[in-house]
Amino acid sequence: MRAPRHPASSLAAVARRSPADRVIVFGVSFAVAALVALIVTQCLDFAVYDLRIRALDSDTHRSVFGVISLLAQAGTVLVIGARCLSPSRRAGWLVLGALIAVLLLVRALLSDQPLAYALPVTAAFVLFWWLTAADYPAARTVLRVGLFVLAFSFVVHIVGPKIIDHLGYGYGTWPYEIKGMTKHSAELAGWVLVDTGVLAGWVASRRPA
Repeated sequence: MRAPRHPASSLAAVARRSPADRVIVFGVSFAVAALVALIVTQCLDFAVYDLRIRALDSDTHRSVFGVISLLAQAGTVLVIGARCLSPSRRAGWLVLGALIAVLLLVRALLSDQPLAYALPVTAAFVLFWWLTAADYPAARTVLRVGLFVLAFSFVVHIVGPKIIDHLGYGYGTWPYEIKGMTKHSAELAGWVLVDTGVLAGWVASRRPA
C-alpha cells in the first residue's frame, strides 16, 4: 500500500506545476474551502444562535460570506480586464466585463429578483463559453464548471422559494435554511471558479507550455 504523501511534498508538487496550473489548484481549493465554510457557519448560526450573528447569515450581502461573494464577482471584472490587455477578442471581453459589472451593481443594490436579469445572465454565460473556447483546456474546464455551478445557483434562486412555499416551510425552518445555503454557497463557489478559469486561461496564454 502506498504511503500517504507528506504535506511538504504536496506543496512541492504544486510548485513544480505551470503557473496556470498553480492558479487552478489554489483557486479550486479556495472555492471548496469557501463553500464548506459558508455551510458550516450558516448551520452554526441557525442551529445554535438562532440567526442572531448577522455576520454569519449568508442571506444578507452584509454578512462575511455575502461580502466575499460580491468581491468574487468584482474579481471577475478584474480578471476580464486582464484579458482585455490581449488583442484577441478584445471587444468581446470588454462587452462581457461591462455586463458583469452591471450585474454586480444590480445584485448589490437592488432587490433579489433573478428573473429580471435572466437575459443578461444568459448572454454572459454564452460570452464566457465563446471567448474561452480556445483557452488552456484545464482552465476552460474550471471555468465551465463554475458557469454550471452559477447556473445551478440561479435556478435555485428562482424555483427554491416556490418549492419551499409549496411544502409549507417558511423562514426559520431547516428546509428554508438549506435552500439558502445551497444557492449562496453555489453562487460563491461559482464566481471563484469562474475567476480561476479566466485568470488561468490568461496566464497560460502569456506563458505557453
